Amino acid sequence: MHITLGQIRAFVTVASTNSFTRAAEVLALSQPALTNRVRQFEEALGLRLFDRNTRSVELTHVGRELLPIFLRTITEFEGAVVNARDFVSKTKGLVRLACLPSCAATMLPELIARFQLDHPNVTFEVEDALNSAIATLVREDRVDFGIGMADANDDDLEQIKLFDDAMMLVHPEGHPVADAPTISVETLATYPLILMNRGSSVRDLVDGAFIAAGRTATPACQVRYMSTAVALVRAGLGLAILPSTAVEFRSQANVRARRIQDPAFTRTIVLMRRRHSPVRPVVQTFIDSICVAAGSVSCGFIE
Repeated sequence: MHITLGQIRAFVTVASTNSFTRAAEVLALSQPALTNRVRQFEEALGLRLFDRNTRSVELTHVGRELLPIFLRTITEFEGAVVNARDFVSKTKGLVRLACLPSCAATMLPELIARFQLDHPNVTFEVEDALNSAIATLVREDRVDFGIGMADANDDDLEQIKLFDDAMMLVHPEGHPVADAPTISVETLATYPLILMNRGSSVRDLVDGAFIAAGRTATPACQVRYMSTAVALVRAGLGLAILPSTAVEFRSQANVRARRIQDPAFTRTIVLMRRRHSPVRPVVQTFIDSICVAAGSVSCGFIE
């Protein structure tokens, strides 16, 4: 099977314009040349992609199924070309990263805004994802690096410590827990808890802290979004355990937050990237700026 980028582009352009004539104008080809490219593409695939008549051209059923795939192929190729041109430049290019939602909503916007003051031509693709997905995105080279929770088992990833993120106990204003001298697992077990769904980094941390204390974290409610947890706290349905990086409980009426001093309720946030993998200059420059902002230059890699 011999398929060229020109054939794919011809198919996508005809499909987008519903006209061989207009597509030929867009691609600066003669109509016979365009028709030949589409015919060769169909022959290479062994499929009929268009229904043609003297008045119109329409995609066949299989053509409609394949169009999104080849549109994505063209887009990814053009993005690769742009990145290749900008590879040696620290002032242009694309930075792809995955980040915990709590960090993406707090520290990341300021970091990007500050970076773009000196690098206005750099664009960003941000995947806000669960911690388990971040490592996968980094390993599969779908992002340049990730910002998530440290994991001692990720031997194939380099992890740069950024900061420690302590858990906060979010409670209604005037709740008795506000007067407790300390917050322990025993204290938390006394009240209904609103916890994040299993699979989130916050829930993993909470479950681990309870298990270490010989208890089980049993939620009165479990939710996907931190904003939902705060709303349930405001309604008096329980206490929530959220990271200090969460914006959802800040400046909320009738809701207060108190740091849980127990070290078991603290997660280490790291920048992770593929070990021994080349890093484009613009990406390395942004990573350096994150490390400086986080004060992690002296921390180095977590081995």
